[in-house]
Amino acid sequence: MILKIHPSAMINTALRHNNNNIARRGLSGFLKKNHGNGFTPLASLSSSSLVSLSIESNNNHMYQNRRSYSAAPPTSSGASQPSSPASKPIFECNNQLQRDGILCASTNLLRFSTLHELQQNACRAFAANHLFGTYDTSSQSYGWMTYSDFQQKVNVLKHVLVHDFGIQAGDKIGLISNNRWEWYGLASAAYSLNATVVPMYEAQRPNDWLYILNDAGVNGLFVANQDIYESAKTGGVLDSVPSLRGTMVLDGTGEGTLQDAMERAERNLEFALGLSSTSVPPPTPQDLANLVYTSGTTGKPKGVELTHDNHVSNVGAVRSMVSDPHDFIRQRDRSLAFLPWAHSYGFTCELSCFVAHGSSMGISRGVTKILEDLQLVKPTALFSVPTLYKRIYDGVQNVMVTSSPLKRKLMESALRLGRQANEAGGAHNLDTFSRIQHKVLDAAILSKIRGRFGGQLRHGFAGGAAIPSEIMNFMDDLGIPVYEGYGLTETSPLITLNSPDGRRVGFVGKTGKDITVVIIGKNGEVLKNGEEGEICCYGPNVMRGYWKREKETEEVFSIAPDGSSPLFHTGDLGRMGEHGFLSVTGRLKEQYKLENGKYIVPTPIEEAIGMSRFIQQVVLVGANRPHNTVLLVLDWVATKVELGINNDTLSEEELANDPRVKNLIDTELATTCAHMKKFETPRDWAIVAPFTAANDMLTPKMSIRRHMVVKAYSDLIEQLYNSADVTSSAMHNDRGSNKANEVPQPNISVA
Repeated sequence: MILKIHPSAMINTALRHNNNNIARRGLSGFLKKNHGNGFTPLASLSSSSLVSLSIESNNNHMYQNRRSYSAAPPTSSGASQPSSPASKPIFECNNQLQRDGILCASTNLLRFSTLHELQQNACRAFAANHLFGTYDTSSQSYGWMTYSDFQQKVNVLKHVLVHDFGIQAGDKIGLISNNRWEWYGLASAAYSLNATVVPMYEAQRPNDWLYILNDAGVNGLFVANQDIYESAKTGGVLDSVPSLRGTMVLDGTGEGTLQDAMERAERNLEFALGLSSTSVPPPTPQDLANLVYTSGTTGKPKGVELTHDNHVSNVGAVRSMVSDPHDFIRQRDRSLAFLPWAHSYGFTCELSCFVAHGSSMGISRGVTKILEDLQLVKPTALFSVPTLYKRIYDGVQNVMVTSSPLKRKLMESALRLGRQANEAGGAHNLDTFSRIQHKVLDAAILSKIRGRFGGQLRHGFAGGAAIPSEIMNFMDDLGIPVYEGYGLTETSPLITLNSPDGRRVGFVGKTGKDITVVIIGKNGEVLKNGEEGEICCYGPNVMRGYWKREKETEEVFSIAPDGSSPLFHTGDLGRMGEHGFLSVTGRLKEQYKLENGKYIVPTPIEEAIGMSRFIQQVVLVGANRPHNTVLLVLDWVATKVELGINNDTLSEEELANDPRVKNLIDTELATTCAHMKKFETPRDWAIVAPFTAANDMLTPKMSIRRHMVVKAYSDLIEQLYNSADVTSSAMHNDRGSNKANEVPQPNISVA
């Protein structure tokens, strides 16, 4: 339901104003010109014809000669069929697009300086390309929307924002929703009005929404479904935001839903005649595009001010890292969008970069459906956190250790030959015998593993956390290179990225265009290559500041070595290696001291332990303690298979206290920690319930909220340090385990 209706007096004034415009311009002449036979009754016009008329009226220049600019029409196989991953450009009249400033004459890349221009120019240049795919329950397949379809919907949504909410330049639009076409549609409509988008997550709690809505001063709110609306309403959120003019629900039909508002807009005479457009100037690169609240791994979230130029410069940085941007991100590329666009990683690196290249995105139904959606969407590129790649890796390892000796040897040979082919620059460079072996084993084994990603994946991207080198090498062996990057919300997010033109396993890549990284020591000095210090950067990707947080903004900025640029301090530790490759070694704020004065950086220790195929999540504890301990979340499927436990009636708590599990984890920790210093190795451990967004221990980006984990298990941690038993295992489930946030274990089957 709509909580607060935009004042009718304001709407009536707008109607009278536009009616006068109709009279001045000559209504009958206008209609006769467009319909030939005089006035056409509004009731006789279909919704599609009204939308079409509105587009031609509101965006005449943008859509002139649209057919000659657009892509080749969809094939006879139907719009729901995946496109070929060929890199051949789809648009046809490039010369005209270049003359109009839509495409760059020298590179043939889409031109834009704001997110508004990005969306509009893309919808003109790639009009017939698929943009978004959404799962249809009736057909059990993905149906696809073209860029042209999307532009029509943006026009309608712009009308909704203006006439239902009174949105104007500088206003804030709140979105509480997972990825969906309406999310980007509303964002695009907001950008066209020079309004700011404030994204939030469905998994957040009502008190988080309330804090963000009030802190940002949101004027119009859109929520995914009725459940979220009721949660916000009963939680007192909607009545406690003075700036809020109204709320709409994205799902469903009827009063108070976005669908109802869009249908009313399409029936509106002014919209149909193109007379409802406003005179709002388009945004400039320096205007505020998104107010992204940090997920709060520590403390209350802060609003990160990201301008249009912040995001746009990041797209340019990605393009600058390769010699052929058209091949790096192809027009016919397709991704499975499961990382939230509410986070800058998903928004900039996937959504914005793909729109800039005319690519398409199938919108995932959620992490529990990822493996099914991969089969339906068949992505050619995948933006992910390391968790998904590790789950595939663990699945293969589980198959290998439980297979017959012959099958295990064949799988090991397939992966070994895959690595040889990769190191040789392709299987065609192998000797004849190895090439034949590779061809046979690739078809029999590696292709089936690649099939778990949909079978068409060219490459993947990883961010949000470090990806272990073992997993990177495994993906290389499969023939699917993964390009790891690094950045923060405050940097839009990209700072560095590996690419086909420059990639080193164990490093997070090189900086993009106009981005400079310096490593700063404890006394503020610039360190040499190879020396560890705080990673700092400056460039057009760096945020404007924290919203209404002047003190916090000052704390993270200093003056760059060039003497004028603001230098952003990331809070991460790292080293600059040879040839400009950056490595991240830990988080400055997570570094702690043991009682003996030894410094501990937990991240690399946790990553090493997490490489066990029996361990899914790890949190190291030891600040001001005599030694380290560790909290572990186990993969119970792999654990039970390894131990030959076929009793499905055993609870996870009973399994956690099984002596066989204790011995297995002791062995795994001894193996994974063998290379560590003695004071780094955890002496005690405990098994706990999964860290999820539902129990407030995981951010929507899937980062572990360390302080929340330590707080939730404070009693257990005390027991670990006070217990006479050196190794302690216990299953604590008091916060609840929500598997809705867990990536499912893939079922790998090889002949």
